[in-house]
Amino acid sequence: MNNFNVSRDNIYSKLKLISYVGIAVNLALTVAKFYVGISGNSQALIADDFNSLSDIFAGIIVYASFKIASKPQDKEHPYGHAKAEMIATFIVALILMLFGFFVIASGVFKLYFHIFEKPEIDTLIVAVATIVVKEVLYRWTLRWGRLLKSAGLIATAYDHRSDVVASAAVVIGIVFAIKGYFYMDPIAGIAVSFFIFRLALKLIKESIGNLMDESPPTFVVDRIKGIIASVNGVERISNIKVRKSGPYFYIDVEIEINQNMSVKMSHDIAETVKGSLMEYNQYINDVMVHINPYDAKNAEED
Repeated sequence: MNNFNVSRDNIYSKLKLISYVGIAVNLALTVAKFYVGISGNSQALIADDFNSLSDIFAGIIVYASFKIASKPQDKEHPYGHAKAEMIATFIVALILMLFGFFVIASGVFKLYFHIFEKPEIDTLIVAVATIVVKEVLYRWTLRWGRLLKSAGLIATAYDHRSDVVASAAVVIGIVFAIKGYFYMDPIAGIAVSFFIFRLALKLIKESIGNLMDESPPTFVVDRIKGIIASVNGVERISNIKVRKSGPYFYIDVEIEINQNMSVKMSHDIAETVKGSLMEYNQYINDVMVHINPYDAKNAEED
């Protein structure tokens, strides 16, 4: 179990705070890049500004998803609202793909019509500053995304990393443009777009897998099975299903116990199994334990 100072009840509060910080940083970068890009004659920086603008919209979507996902279970949503986060992850991935298409279209347009201008040195300073700020934001967001097991936050972190790569291409383009190689600006942007596409497809795959109740990696399930098997009274695990909803795990398990045990003893073992799993990991949100009589013959056949 991870040891950090965020309780189960405060997970979504922390997620919303981190998302809010990301939106504020992107807003500041958007204003700076737009002003300097226009005044400094840098088409590359203006294009990168649209990237920051898309990040603001993506951040708002993720922030809204965290608010929805933090709502308690209700009659219409007995498993809660955590999948709202995966829908937001899917939308963020689509925004990344749209940005990639925009970069390609813009680059091809500039190359075809020979739309080149010599940028001012201020544009280079802002582009380099963007790389530094975004790299720090990426590392900070990814750290919390992994600690909080948040696919939406991890998707946002990788979006920040794609911004670092995009801004690096802008820096290269501006440097070459200042030296007179104007065509390198759009070419660098087109090259970056393929990295963005690869990242977007990865996020789409992960979000669809979560929405379709894809099982977590084998080592996660094996660890869960080990905890169940260690509970006194559990003779055998007949079946187990583990699915993820947002940052949380939901477990359905069938265990076999001595058929001569009373209902009360069987119930106590089931409660111990559930308690042990939820104590092991605060992201295990619910455990459904089914009791079956232990059949030694079937166990030997398996």
